[in-house]
Amino acid sequence: MYELSILSLISLCLVSFIGVPHGSFDGAVAALLGYQSKKRFITFIFWYTIISIAVIFFWIQFPLIALFLFIIMSIIHFGLCDWSFLKINQFKWVVTLTHGINIIFGIIFFHTTESFQIFTFLSNKNFIYFEQYLFVVYFLFGILFLIYCYLSINLKKLRWGIIEMISILLIVSQLDPLTGFALYFCFIHTTKHVYAILNNTNKYLENKKFVFTTTAAFTIITWVGGCIAIIYLNNNFSFSESFIKTIFIGLAALTLPHMTLIDFFYRKKFN
Repeated sequence: MYELSILSLISLCLVSFIGVPHGSFDGAVAALLGYQSKKRFITFIFWYTIISIAVIFFWIQFPLIALFLFIIMSIIHFGLCDWSFLKINQFKWVVTLTHGINIIFGIIFFHTTESFQIFTFLSNKNFIYFEQYLFVVYFLFGILFLIYCYLSINLKKLRWGIIEMISILLIVSQLDPLTGFALYFCFIHTTKHVYAILNNTNKYLENKKFVFTTTAAFTIITWVGGCIAIIYLNNNFSFSESFIKTIFIGLAALTLPHMTLIDFFYRKKFN
């Protein structure tokens, strides 16, 4: 049974206190998209909450499908963030999938056993069935990476992307899967996202207090909800399993509305 090491525990705390709250800027994003009146903002919060709760209930009922979809969502969301940060309008999906697969399946490649033990916590033992098909994803990544390298001959910005992806692989290969994920999520993905959001809020939003207030409120609500979930789950599961379930199912619950807001609406207006 997978048990959290001190380093893994610290890493999940980083995800909780640094990584997860980056989604708390979604209130500011909503304001950027026009949800500034009290009525429209309450409507935004209502639907955001409904989607998050729906994801949790869906995960409880269909954990295997939910985990599979969460992995796909993570690949797309992380990849789109990297594509947007590189500021390249061309080859959107080649760049997106290459970056997204690099981090998610880079961790799985170097830590297959530990990764699938964590996946077992999040779904059930049936997820191990997919381990035998990992070669398909690795083959796909190899093709995408070769195309990416070819494109980088004429697009200098992609060369930085290659350096970043190789650096990420080197780092995650030397760390346990949760620590590698936490470092990427907190200090690469979150940094890029927050930088872009703050840059646009400074340009287009006059009410800076609104940004601070909504971000702080959403962050505190997330932390309190996470603590309650860990205490509740700890009655039936080990502390390690309770913590992992809370972090990643919580991430999934926040990722769907966050991804919908950022990748389908925000990027269309500000990318």
